[in-house]
Amino acid sequence: MVPTPSFRIAATLVSVCHPRTLLRLLAGLGVAGALASPAAAQTPYPAKPISVVVPVSAGGAADALARAWASYVSKAIGGTVIVENKPGANGSIAASFVAKQPADGYSLLFGSTSNMSLNPFSYKSLAYNPERDFDPVTMIADTSQVLVTNPATGIKSVEDLVKVAKSKPGVLNYGSAGIGNSTHLNVAFLAEHFGIQMSHVPYKGAAPAMMDLVGGQIDLTADALSGAIPQIKTGKAVPLVVFGSKRVAEIPDVPTIYEVGAKDFPSDAWYGLMAPKGTPASVLASLTDATQKFWADPDARAQMAQIYMVPPTTFGGQAVAQSMKREAATWGPIIKRLGIQND
Repeated sequence: MVPTPSFRIAATLVSVCHPRTLLRLLAGLGVAGALASPAAAQTPYPAKPISVVVPVSAGGAADALARAWASYVSKAIGGTVIVENKPGANGSIAASFVAKQPADGYSLLFGSTSNMSLNPFSYKSLAYNPERDFDPVTMIADTSQVLVTNPATGIKSVEDLVKVAKSKPGVLNYGSAGIGNSTHLNVAFLAEHFGIQMSHVPYKGAAPAMMDLVGGQIDLTADALSGAIPQIKTGKAVPLVVFGSKRVAEIPDVPTIYEVGAKDFPSDAWYGLMAPKGTPASVLASLTDATQKFWADPDARAQMAQIYMVPPTTFGGQAVAQSMKREAATWGPIIKRLGIQND
């Protein structure tokens, strides 16, 4: 490669000039920019499409949340955010994929209690470590699950459930979205708390479990509000208890898990944004700011209300990290005690 005239002049000046004089001369030659710090030449974020990996199939509440958030954030940060669904293994397939991506802010993960707090205890081996491999970005939304039963059981309250289960140990069964999923552990927690025995029937997702409940193949199941409330409204499912800290406006007579006596229930369900470890702080801040604006937008809030999502009480990575730490400390011993294990 043949040096340009400007480069040859600059090289000569470096050898003969005082540093201050050199900088003034280089500026006149248009060379100073080439010697500026790399930070000054960095491309603003985002310079290309951002992929947010969602650990569930398209069509559910979490997917609807992700797509609404992605659409809004695309406009807020002046880029394109694409939703990529990678379901399976309680979110571990999606999490292990994102953990291996570059820490540049262009590959993000929709995290949750299941893949960030439960999987490390319920899987014998996991291809990712939530604390080691991820930077928590911000909480995106909070929601709740509700335990429902088929009307044919005659069970209309937790009190009824405990009475029937104790009279017929192991006869009642409940479905879940999979072994170690929050829909499994929430019911297992309730059963342990009240000293009752029920049979667990794992499914590949909450939707097929709800279908079998409505069809009478199983007695109970826990599901997100978005999946349960339509069945409750049509009388195909009877709500017993909300796995959350607050009652739900659409089913105001249904008590929370705390109200029925389980004061040590770990926490509400949440969805949070995670990035590969080492992602620039400026990127994390930009995404957090866009998420706050998302919830400040009346149209976005109205859209979220339709799928029973509520804004997080606190934004930023610290809120996610604290939830993960608290849940791990609570759920870890419970999972071990109950012997819940995936291969």
